[in-house]
Amino acid sequence: MQIRKRLFLSNVMMFALPFAVILVMAGALYLSYQEAKLGALGNTAHDKQVVHVVQEDMRQTVMNLPLSPVSWGESFAELSQRMDVEHYHLAVVDSRSNVLYSNLTEIEELQIEEELKPVAFAEDSAVFVFRDSNIIKYMFSRENSQYHLIGIRSFDISTGRGFLGGLYHSYVSGLLLVGLIVFVLINMWLAHRLSQQILQPIASLGKAAKAVEQGDFSYRIKPVGDEEFASLCRHFNGMAAKLSELQAARKESDEERRTLIAGLSHDIRTPLTVIRGYVEGLKDGVAKDPAMERRYLNKIAEGTEQISRLLERLFLYSKLNMKAYPFNFRQIEFAGWLRGKAGELRQLMPDGEALCISFSPLNLQVLVKMDSTEIQRLLTNLLENAVKYHPCPQDLRVTLSASLLGNELLLKLADNGIGVTAENLPRLFQEFFRTDEARSETKRGSGLGLAIGRRIVEAHGGRIWAEAGAQGEGLTICMVLPTVHGQNGQEDC
Repeated sequence: MQIRKRLFLSNVMMFALPFAVILVMAGALYLSYQEAKLGALGNTAHDKQVVHVVQEDMRQTVMNLPLSPVSWGESFAELSQRMDVEHYHLAVVDSRSNVLYSNLTEIEELQIEEELKPVAFAEDSAVFVFRDSNIIKYMFSRENSQYHLIGIRSFDISTGRGFLGGLYHSYVSGLLLVGLIVFVLINMWLAHRLSQQILQPIASLGKAAKAVEQGDFSYRIKPVGDEEFASLCRHFNGMAAKLSELQAARKESDEERRTLIAGLSHDIRTPLTVIRGYVEGLKDGVAKDPAMERRYLNKIAEGTEQISRLLERLFLYSKLNMKAYPFNFRQIEFAGWLRGKAGELRQLMPDGEALCISFSPLNLQVLVKMDSTEIQRLLTNLLENAVKYHPCPQDLRVTLSASLLGNELLLKLADNGIGVTAENLPRLFQEFFRTDEARSETKRGSGLGLAIGRRIVEAHGGRIWAEAGAQGEGLTICMVLPTVHGQNGQEDC
């Protein structure tokens, strides 16, 4: 869920949920209140008995009233005292609504207004009214004047008189208190949940950022929380993975640079030492005759040429490594091209027949997008290495095979030389790597040929690796190049 939606829903719930809970509680309390009220006012058997007692008391009081209305106050006071035992209050009014006696409250006076309106007068009659209050009205006349005795037993829920009034006030006060508590608790719960759902992913991100700051690029966050946080976690993991790759590449680059500097300084030092020695010999007059001088000069030229070739290889490797080399890619039918170059490749061998070029299937025809000059450079370097490192070049045998491997062209160049140990196979394409750890055979190569070959193959979108020869003898260089399309060819040995 999006944070925006979650915040909106949380804000709505902060009001809607407490309101719903309070509404339910109010309904429950109101129903309880109504049941209690009905239980107090709805006991008709008891009410009738009390009414009859009060009515009879009113009648007896009226019958014993003195003749003069001025003296009625004492009788009505005694009647009101007896009525108070049954929780009734008394009011005596004449037909003009003049109050002769009353111990009613203000609320009770409002409640009996309806009963004071003109109605059909019935001498010595009583009326019982049941609403929110029990009202007993007794009518009598004296000397052509009409009088009303009104007794009221009020359960005034507004003023708090009586059992139901207390219940009502408890109900309202309790409802407000409980509602406030429910509102506060629900808001605290929702705020806590919302903060946890936001703060927990933030804390995870902070922990991960600290780990990355300390160089631990392997730290990953489990995507949790809302959509925004989950997306942020995924992006963070992607960033950490990229940083890890960059760190590994940087370490590899630093190692390559150190190896390159060490190898370059060693390979240049050797011919420079030779050149310096022969130059000093010429300066000191060691060469006594023209033939010796010529020999010294030839050695100097040879060392200079060796340094020049090394620098040329180094410049080529640098451009390939920086992906700045200008390749000339074209779609070429590889089998036909390789047949056309077979003669040039065989000239690199001491015995031209020692190179066997084969195709599988025999009528292989496949298009490859490649720079033919650079692929030829690669094959030439591999054949020269096979010749240089064979203990007896005259016995060298090399097989160059081409076949299809899915949608790729597979080339294998296998020789019967001394081979390479299994632990050195993965390092064979590193810069300045030689199987001779003492590096005593600098004249036999710059140590950059196979590294340049790897960069050429990778620039073609392919890959190259080395395998041990059959029965542990010799070396097989394997490479694959992407094809445009391909089908079958022939063998040329």
